[in-house]
Amino acid sequence: MRNGVILFFLLILGLSSCESGQNKFALIGEVKGMSEQDVFLEEIGLNDFIVVDSTHAGSDGKFELKGENAEPGLYRLRFGQNKYLLLSIDKGNLKVTADWNTLENYDVTGSAASSSLKQFLYVVRTHLRDFNTMEVVLDSIRTTGNDSLFAVAAADMKDMKQGLTIYVEQYADSTAYLPNALFAAKMLNPQSEQQYMDVFVQNLTTRFPEAKMAREFTDMYNEMMGKTKGVSVGAIAPDFTLPTPDGNTVSLSSFKGKYVLIDFWASWCGPCRRENPNVVNAYNKFKDRNFTILSVSLDFKEGDWVEAIRKDNLTWTHVSDLEGWESSAARTYQVESIPMNFLLDPEGKIIARNLRDENLHATLAEVLPAIQ
Repeated sequence: MRNGVILFFLLILGLSSCESGQNKFALIGEVKGMSEQDVFLEEIGLNDFIVVDSTHAGSDGKFELKGENAEPGLYRLRFGQNKYLLLSIDKGNLKVTADWNTLENYDVTGSAASSSLKQFLYVVRTHLRDFNTMEVVLDSIRTTGNDSLFAVAAADMKDMKQGLTIYVEQYADSTAYLPNALFAAKMLNPQSEQQYMDVFVQNLTTRFPEAKMAREFTDMYNEMMGKTKGVSVGAIAPDFTLPTPDGNTVSLSSFKGKYVLIDFWASWCGPCRRENPNVVNAYNKFKDRNFTILSVSLDFKEGDWVEAIRKDNLTWTHVSDLEGWESSAARTYQVESIPMNFLLDPEGKIIARNLRDENLHATLAEVLPAIQ
């Protein structure tokens, strides 16, 4: 998931921080093995992290912080610049204890919401560590050229990711704490998981009828998704013109009359590189059925881009303005994570999007004309 999408949903959690009718809370902390330093309690606000309180912790690692809020909210307890813990705080007193060398294994009492969030984060971190291990394995297999073994490992990775997605969705749907529900939901890509997110958002105000934050989240989500209507299934794909590796330019409109897969990717994107063998297979299988691919890279460096094209044997048309996430085409198509693709019919209408793995092959087999 692109960081911008994560930040969008994370920042919304602080929308109601300036309401009247404040609830007071206090946080007592002790971090063993921590050197003397400043400690900050920050609410996750609309555009930044809002410092609620700060103090100087002595050599004993003990500190106390206070604050008030109108609604339960998400906070981070920050040590220096690089270490922090996430807390879900309503009112009352809570205590945080931890060891400096294993900060993520902190204990929290006095806040059921923070305890629930901690357990959720523990499970997510465990999944992410497994992903990192599998990514190393996949990269190693990919260099050997063993396609069958790679396919098995890639399928395992897909199952692992699906398992995490299901867990996150179940937690977001079941937790009794609104900040936690929104935090979990923001981990999902609102484009690829739009069906789930639509239902989640629709139910928010029913689950939390008195929460202003739920209403604001719903409004902002609907506004954001409204901006994607121009690139939703059934819309005519917006045209764009970008440079090719050889210095010429290519326009999407020049492919009119063909089925075109607009494929957003980048050389630095691990999931993109792992998906590339599948895209190559699809291209070779269907290129004689009035089908082609136009890849749009979100790279920054031309050398990295060109080398990845060569190494992954991507033999179709490639374009990029080398602006990364600020790519004009990526902004036009509301691309918030990669890999991402859009399948167009010969008239330039979007007929499918975000096709991966076997779903890409199945969709192409269904919509493309038979070889004459």
